[in-house]
Amino acid sequence: MMAAHEEIREEVTLPDPGVQRLVHPLDLPEARPQFRTGWLIGALTGLPVSALVAAIVAYAARSALPPIIVFLALTVLGTMAGRWYTDRAWDYIPRKRQDRDRPLPRTWELASAGVLALVLGAALLLIVFRLDDPDVPVTVRSFTFGMCAVAAVLVLADVLVSLARPATRRRGLAGLPGAAVVVLATVLAWTAWFDGDADTVLLFWGAVSMAAAAVLVGATRIWDRRRTAAG
Repeated sequence: MMAAHEEIREEVTLPDPGVQRLVHPLDLPEARPQFRTGWLIGALTGLPVSALVAAIVAYAARSALPPIIVFLALTVLGTMAGRWYTDRAWDYIPRKRQDRDRPLPRTWELASAGVLALVLGAALLLIVFRLDDPDVPVTVRSFTFGMCAVAAVLVLADVLVSLARPATRRRGLAGLPGAAVVVLATVLAWTAWFDGDADTVLLFWGAVSMAAAAVLVGATRIWDRRRTAAG
């Protein structure tokens, strides 16, 4: 295995260490296609995208087995394939010169966010149309909308705060497509589900439930960060 790696390195001309000590696969024409392929597979089979695709399959199939198969196939096979291509790209660079901390190009981050936003939009539309069926009572719609409204506010607030800080602006830009989809889906849900008959009490309790869940998640993340810092 090591001999194969050494053979690959001999075929590649790395930048002069005095000019550029750390090297990324995107710097090398030989490694760039494999790294791009690995990233593309990861973007199309990541956990959020796989979960949303499985949810869409579950809605279409009305059965538990097909979405489970789709989810496992996307996550397991996608992770293995993406890792294989990415590792082969890094093999061109000696370990001590690998620039592992370099961020991806901004266009790549936006493209990955666009894929997630597209699949998220499809899943949210299915939810909106399903809950608009006559067999769904207005109480269920009201409670669900309360939760969705708070979730949309939190997602939008997170993106706006990230955009306002230079250190997190890239993350905010990447999150814009998803935030726009969530907000538009929430507006569409209100117009589709209610005709002046929303249950305001259940709207309130749905919002409270989502806010409480958000506080719990936030507290857990803060505790994890402090424990990591202490360690």
